[in-house]
This record gives sequence, C-alpha cells and structure tokens, in this order.
Amino acid sequence: MARIIMLTTRLPYPPREGHQLRAWHLLRALAGAHEVTLLSALRRDDAPDRCAPLRAIVSDVEMFPISAEQSRGAWLRAGAAGLIGRRPFVVEKYFSAAMAGRLAELAPAADLLHVDMLPLMAVADSVAHGLPVILDAHNVEHLLLQQRAAVEPHWLRRAALRTQVAKLRRFERDACRRADRILACSPDDAAHLSQLAPDTPVCVVPNGVDVDAVHPAPATVASAARLLFVGQMGWFPNRDGMQWFLDEIFPRILAARPDVMLDVVGKNEGLRVGAAVRESTVLRGFVDDLGAAAAAAAVYVVPLRSGSGTRLKVLEAMAYGKAIVTTPIGAEGIELQHGSEALFAGDAAGFADAVLALLADPARAARLGAAARARAQAQYDWRPIGRRLLATCDELLAARAPAVAPLAVSCAS
Repeated sequence: MARIIMLTTRLPYPPREGHQLRAWHLLRALAGAHEVTLLSALRRDDAPDRCAPLRAIVSDVEMFPISAEQSRGAWLRAGAAGLIGRRPFVVEKYFSAAMAGRLAELAPAADLLHVDMLPLMAVADSVAHGLPVILDAHNVEHLLLQQRAAVEPHWLRRAALRTQVAKLRRFERDACRRADRILACSPDDAAHLSQLAPDTPVCVVPNGVDVDAVHPAPATVASAARLLFVGQMGWFPNRDGMQWFLDEIFPRILAARPDVMLDVVGKNEGLRVGAAVRESTVLRGFVDDLGAAAAAAAVYVVPLRSGSGTRLKVLEAMAYGKAIVTTPIGAEGIELQHGSEALFAGDAAGFADAVLALLADPARAARLGAAARARAQAQYDWRPIGRRLLATCDELLAARAPAVAPLAVSCAS
C-alpha cells in the first residue's frame, strides 16, 4: 500500500458538479488500494459538514479556503497578478501558499502526488522532482479558454480573456512537462496534451457514471413534452450552450409544440431567460436527487458549443436510459452513435428538429435511451475506469520502488 497525496480544487464530496464527480470516483479508487491524504481547496459553496463519506475513505483531509473567494481585495490581487504576471488568473486564483507549505511538509513521506486539475500544478512546484506526479487534466484548458474568448460578446471581457490564452497555454505546457503521467478524458484531449509535452506519457482515463446507482424509470412516467438540461452555469460551456438553446433553439420548438416545458437543473446564475420562453422554462437550481427530474423528461438536451473532455451530463443521461439530443462537441470523447443511441445536431434548426422528432415518436426515443444505457453499462462504469487509474499509479510506483507489485491492468487507450 502506497502513501498518496491528492490535491483538489474543491471538496470532492458531496459531488454536485462534473469535476467533483470525477474527482470523487477516482479518489474512491485510489483510497480503495492505497493510503490517501487529501489537500483540498475550499470554495464558499462547498459543504465540509457533509463530507463524512469522504473522511471515511481517506487517512486525512485538510482544507484551504480560496482567498480570491473570501475577499474582494484578494480577488483583485489575483486578477492583477494574472494580467501582469507570468501565471494566468485561474492559477493565481487557486494558488494557496498554505497548501503549498503543507504539501512540502508531507511530500517527503509520500510515494505519489495526484493533482486534480491544472491550476494546482503551481502548488505542486513546492515538491522536489523525485516524487512522481500525476496530473488529471479534466480538459485542455487553454483550448477551452480560447473557445470562450471567441464567443464572448462583451468586448472588454473578450479582450481580457484573450490576454490569458497564451499564458494559460504556456502554464499548461510546463505543467504537462513537469508531470510524470497525464490523465486525459478523451483520445482527442490526449492528442492535444501530447503535443504540449511529447515526452510525458498520456493515459486516457475517461469520465464515467455509477450505472448501478441510476435506476431508469419506466417510459410511461415521462411527460410527452418535457425536456431536461443538467449543468451549473458557473462553467462557461454550460452557460453558453444553454443561452444558445434558450435564444435560438427553444423558440423554434415552441413554435411547433407550445406545450413543451424545459427543466434546467443546476446553479443558474447569469442565465437570461427571454420573454418568449419564460413561461415554458423552469429553473430548478441544484437538486439533491436528479432521479425525479430525469424520470419526467422525454428528452435530455445537451446543446454545448465549446469544451473538451467527456461530458458527465451525457453519461448520466445515458445511464438514465434517456433519449439525448446533443451537438457533436457535446458528444465528443464518448462512443455514442448518432441515429442509434442519440441524435446529434450542430445548428439551431437541426437541433430543434431533432428534439421535435423525438417528442413526436416516443417509441423511437425509448429505443435510443435503451441503447444509450447499454453503452454506458458496457464502457463507462466507474469501476473499470478506476482500475485504469490504479494501473497508471502502479507503473509509477513500481519504477520508484520495485517492491510495489503492479496490478495486471493495461492503461492503453
């Protein structure tokens, strides 16, 4: 049993957002085989009083509040450093001298460092190069920022974002070169990350879903005219995609089917619901149990126009056995077949037509949903994904300490 330190940008439990879900399930895999100490940034909306299941599986948890969320002064200092300094704003925002100091204290007794998400690689710099480092790259972050800058409507914010792209790419390149292994969520991401750091091995460890914990409701429970989107608007691709849906897609759907209702589940700050769709849109905010909303939905909509990695919301919809309409970007990294397991559409008119076609043909929607769930069961359950992570860890541990016996699992993508 090895001693592993894991760094996270927020408490992984309770898992209420996509990156928390990934961090939580990979942490469970690590803690099931090794002794894990968690050093976590603490966001204002985290719930440390509800993390008993987290404390139960790790040897210790230490939390470090994000200064930029605690005071406006700290946020302004991080912003200024991101503009005039070498490191981008997102790295300055999450950097904690206290976390870096604590990591430096713990590192000499550790066998492996697992860094969850790119910004915390700045904290990892406090560790000598002898300790193996795994970077879990949830996305190709500089490409995500580049996409965001391209569609940002406000000129001042767009200009500010563009100043960060080159800095973030440079930091991402250096972080990938600093790591001993990179975890990518998809083959596409792996290819981009390999270009940044050709000498660092990249292992595809995709996102997953707890298939056994999701119980699809009978098709008869679903409303014939209810759509569902799940995602918090603090993540730009979610907000951009749902704004596009509300502005350009949903009015087309309502013109043909005025009875259709849309449920939006997740934090919805910053989302503008226009008058044309307001009476047909329900902003539910965060819900503890997605099951009821999923059961009521006839179609899951995932109208993403940017992002990378694999979409946990798509995998969740697959596990629920729901018909899915998404964009090619929304399905990126997931082996979901257009026409037999979901419908893809890249423009507003095509997206609206695909949704209307499924609402008009519940039997077809049910077939797509059943096929999508079968795909999730076969390829995207968290347990085999966790074993892939453990294989990567064991390769590094074996190279550092041959006495550690590796698991007989390949991490080939």
